[in-house]
Amino acid sequence: MKMLENHLRVSCDPRLSGILSLSVREAYGFLNELVTREKVFQRVEMKKVWGHVRHGLVDVGLKQVLQSSNIQHEIADKSSSRYPNGHTYLMVEVKGGILTPAKVSSPFAVPKKAVYRNRGSLLNKQYNLFREPEDLNQKYDQKNPPFLLLTYGGKNHKLDFVKLGLPEVNEEYGTLSWIDQVDITDAPILMENPKEIVDELQLTFTLEAEELIRRGVENAREDSI
Repeated sequence: MKMLENHLRVSCDPRLSGILSLSVREAYGFLNELVTREKVFQRVEMKKVWGHVRHGLVDVGLKQVLQSSNIQHEIADKSSSRYPNGHTYLMVEVKGGILTPAKVSSPFAVPKKAVYRNRGSLLNKQYNLFREPEDLNQKYDQKNPPFLLLTYGGKNHKLDFVKLGLPEVNEEYGTLSWIDQVDITDAPILMENPKEIVDELQLTFTLEAEELIRRGVENAREDSI
């Protein structure tokens, strides 16, 4: 349909797709290095922690790359867990959209049901993608840019795809489907200083890794209760 592709080209920062993909790819790469380096991570019982750490690394990566790239944005971390140090979900507001990342099982899969995803997807049904967006989303309602899902995943903890999708919710059943999706796995990095950004990202990952592992272990214990 190219609906979303056209929207990204006309209404969003041209660097957006590339830096989103870069963030996710670097997060997966760092996790692979971490698993190889930290022998305790290779134990069978520790594999459940990988998901928690990956979740954190993707969020950290998105924040750092957006900041380093100077793309205009606003970020909010909101809790999606009943535990004090449990899961959070990241909401990123950029020119032309409000997006959140999610790990999925396959390229065309939609994330599991969640209140914030359903609310955002419901508004997409009322949004006209064929008009110009208003400013930088001063208010989030049907008159403003759409809610997007940044989905990623692959088999055996490897990254096979990164996609941006425009979700739509079925009001009767509360289930999500795609209005349109764009594959950004190999989106070009349209920046003058990609090496500097990657170097900053690796430093940030290193500084955050210990805390992410600790929280991952705690969450794994809580999930097993």
